[in-house]
Amino acid sequence: MIERTEQLKKTIEGLTALPIVITQVDPDAIGSAMLLRYIAMNLGKEVTIYYCGHFGHPQNRTMFTVFDLGSIMFPIKEMPKEVKSCALVDSSQVSDSRLMGRVIAPIIIIDHHDTDSKTRVEYDENGFTLIDRVGAATTLLTEILFAMNFILPRNSKEATLGALAVFTDTKMLINATERDVIAYSRLLEFADKELFRQLQSYPLPQRFFEHFREAVNNWKMKEGRLVTGIGFVSSKDADQLAIIADSLIRMPEIQMAITWGIVDNAVVRISARCTDPSMSFHDFLAERFGKNSGVKTSAVGVAEGGAFIKLPSGFWAGDELKGELISLVKRKMDHLILEELSVSEQANVRDHDGGDTEKSAFDMT
Repeated sequence: MIERTEQLKKTIEGLTALPIVITQVDPDAIGSAMLLRYIAMNLGKEVTIYYCGHFGHPQNRTMFTVFDLGSIMFPIKEMPKEVKSCALVDSSQVSDSRLMGRVIAPIIIIDHHDTDSKTRVEYDENGFTLIDRVGAATTLLTEILFAMNFILPRNSKEATLGALAVFTDTKMLINATERDVIAYSRLLEFADKELFRQLQSYPLPQRFFEHFREAVNNWKMKEGRLVTGIGFVSSKDADQLAIIADSLIRMPEIQMAITWGIVDNAVVRISARCTDPSMSFHDFLAERFGKNSGVKTSAVGVAEGGAFIKLPSGFWAGDELKGELISLVKRKMDHLILEELSVSEQANVRDHDGGDTEKSAFDMT
């Protein structure tokens, strides 16, 4: 760790400023970014955090308000076009569609998801790459921070958000490694305990329970797989799909839970969970949704992922067709998830991969 810590320190010291990019708004990405920001600022660097997506999840919105994250973090569209060198945390996907076509060349990558060896070699040559299978990327930043002998202030936002990140991304430490538990304990020592409890008991709006009821009423199950939809949903409520999927996968007879919704009349958003260790969940989703899908697997083998499917617009859009559209999406999703695909269906997905993926993205929460 000492050698890697010195490499990161040298990389940061060679920069005039450090933009940090997170491709998905969730507690682990936020916690990772905040700890790296703290390290870089203590090394005398100016830091700006840019995020993809939006703060739609109720917990994320609570974090945004309580810690005034709007003064620290900015939408990716506000990142100057000429800025390409950056740090990428809680992700190692440089050509991520969630970047909305923006080209980045990370000089620092810190992630806890699997990636190909090419990414490791290519980006470690000219910067710093740390990719390790632990429960949360924030765990890696915590280890680095304390190895550098930096001290977090008591009740600091960095410690509180970091502890929340590890706690949340490991599902309340259920999926935690020993390293995650140690990192969580060290962060919790400096965290604001009252704010931490507040962030754990974030309010869920009435609309969530209406969506959850719809998901239960609409579910279909077959051989350990569950698929359900909640119909039309606004982008600000779309993160509720992930909360519902997290709840449904806890049913003992279910090994795969898929939830979907039609977001802003434009895309079908899919949240997916799988606890079957014998299945390649990445291949399962890729065979059905192609390059518009993605999966991350926790250190203890729990798979989380999803997909975005762009819907046709223009002539085929309209309120008078909403019923038919929901019916069509439901039939398609039921078939894709509950049935085995034929060779021709898999080929059709591969052929469709060459389409408009720039505006698509996959849900990792």
